[in-house]
Amino acid sequence: MTRHSTPDASEPTPRGPRRAVVAAVGGVTALGLAVAVALPIVIDDRRSSVAQDLHTDLQQVATAQTAWRDAHGSYSTSLHDLRVPTARTDVAIVSAGPDAFCAGAYDDDTRTTLFYSTGTSFSSRPCT
Repeated sequence: MTRHSTPDASEPTPRGPRRAVVAAVGGVTALGLAVAVALPIVIDDRRSSVAQDLHTDLQQVATAQTAWRDAHGSYSTSLHDLRVPTARTDVAIVSAGPDAFCAGAYDDDTRTTLFYSTGTSFSSRPCT
């Protein structure tokens, strides 16, 4: 006959594994909260940086267009003719004529678009 020993009430219950699980869950929760707080800040900083790049690129186009118009009597439809470097963003001249032009810039990563026209300056809305 085999005797089974029953735990004595005075013997401590092993708590090591349970404490480790609670500590791990607490750590994961704290990390998740930190990411939840920091991520919107990082995304907002990235969008702000991209918006500044778009603004700078379009300002270069506007400056080049002014010089082109002074020399040729009309705004240009060609970034190549204007010799505007646009390495950071996609920039295009939407329309150009003797009295006005519209240019747009787009960032594919953030899907941010900005326009510049002689009539409305900078806008998130397409030029009319």
